[in-house]
Amino acid sequence: MSTTPLDIKFTQRLPANLISNIIYFVLNIIIGLALVPFFLDTLGTAAYGLIPLATSITSYITLVIDSLNTSISRFLTIDLQRADIKRANETFNTALFGTLGVILLLVPFALAAAWYAPAFFNIGDQSATDVFLLFAFIFASVLIRAWSSNFMVVLFAYNRLDLRNYVNSTNLFTQLVLVLTLFLCLGPSLTLVGLSYAGAAIVTFAMAFILSKRTCPYLKISPASFVRARLREIGGMSTWVLINSVGWLLNTQVALIVVNKLFGEVAGTEYSLAAVWSTLLIGIASLATNLLTPMTYSYYAQQDRKGLIHFTSTTIKVIGLFMALPIGLVCIFSPQLLTIWVGAEFAHLAPLIWICVAPVILQIMSSCITPITLAYNRVRSLVILTLPLSFLNVILALHLPYIFDIGMYGVALAGLITLSVRYGVIQPLFIAYVIQIPTFTYLKKMTYGIGGLLVLSVAGIALLSVVTISTLPTLILAGSGIAAAYLLFVLNFVLNPEEREMIRSCLPEVCQKRIPSWLL
Repeated sequence: MSTTPLDIKFTQRLPANLISNIIYFVLNIIIGLALVPFFLDTLGTAAYGLIPLATSITSYITLVIDSLNTSISRFLTIDLQRADIKRANETFNTALFGTLGVILLLVPFALAAAWYAPAFFNIGDQSATDVFLLFAFIFASVLIRAWSSNFMVVLFAYNRLDLRNYVNSTNLFTQLVLVLTLFLCLGPSLTLVGLSYAGAAIVTFAMAFILSKRTCPYLKISPASFVRARLREIGGMSTWVLINSVGWLLNTQVALIVVNKLFGEVAGTEYSLAAVWSTLLIGIASLATNLLTPMTYSYYAQQDRKGLIHFTSTTIKVIGLFMALPIGLVCIFSPQLLTIWVGAEFAHLAPLIWICVAPVILQIMSSCITPITLAYNRVRSLVILTLPLSFLNVILALHLPYIFDIGMYGVALAGLITLSVRYGVIQPLFIAYVIQIPTFTYLKKMTYGIGGLLVLSVAGIALLSVVTISTLPTLILAGSGIAAAYLLFVLNFVLNPEEREMIRSCLPEVCQKRIPSWLL
């Protein structure tokens, strides 16, 4: 069975996708940042440190699921792009029931990890039962969302990223409502935090299922469409995506565990306050880079190599320049942000924020071209090149704090070194080789984002040397001034007319009419 080729309507749907990204972005910031001082006040510093620790551990438990979904997205999008509905149904059902099998296998491991968590981690005077239930409920929420992600993949294939964002926004909002309601009715508890995560996952599962059925009625849930050969094909790519994900986690998420084990739960809390900014910025950027992934697969499915090269080169430059702004502002005003957010006693962590946040610019720009390795099925080669850096990160994280006697700053420095090499050198050079273009093509495009961050850093440090910023209004005023000057310079002197027009076309029609041509 086949139908007409799927038109993902990239240009037409981009404004709606962008608006939904903004909504999700605002909710992410408001809810994510507001809950930190709320948890610190109600649960205490030591107890709060266990929450980001638990959520980071779930990353290890769901590696297999995430790897499967990455591969499924690639195969399902290409199947629909080529109008092969029979094969798309095989891909969907093979993934759906294959993922369910993997989740059932992971349940006992998740329960075991939750059971031993109180003994393994420094939990201070927290109840072992509360810590177990926190981990168990959070693990359950991740496994539920992992299966629901099979339905989210359908929305991805149709470029309905606006619907995906609304599902994710619902998850955030439901978590917030549940945790506030439960705390108000039953009192503050780590157990109730975990329960709010699990409840939100159930709600969003139902929402993802309904939206996927409405978006693509061609795909039917049918065990008969489960194809073992298809599972091996998807599983082959998933294995290497999994290994790559393990390497990524060893390069990022392992830091919280190392700090907790080496320096205790209070240091773990302090480190998480710095690391949350890099996580937040990467999440914000992914809302933009995820918009580009279906288009990358579309170019590959249509064998339009020239279009793919032009598209990805432009996105690296544009996204790098624009993401340099929030990254630079977070670094520049890190003492003020920490003081306003969680209190002046945490302002001394500003240098840690610089170390954790600065290399994010490289990771974000590299993510613009990462889907190329999936489209061309070259994940294995990339893993062989980058996995040694992940093990090096663990080794450095364990030794640098003691070699230089700098405590948890040594753990952050290890990440800075290895992430810079991974995303600033190896990945852009390798992907250029895969797509057969001059070696330094993508690396040259990345210099725009790096240059933007350097310019912002110098300007911000110079401003702070002559102006004292200690209140929220002055912080907003200073940040707005830097942002306005930077954006005017980038739009008028760095971007060419084609790139400005591309940005303008991505905006809602009402914005296009109101923005003067001299500005964009």
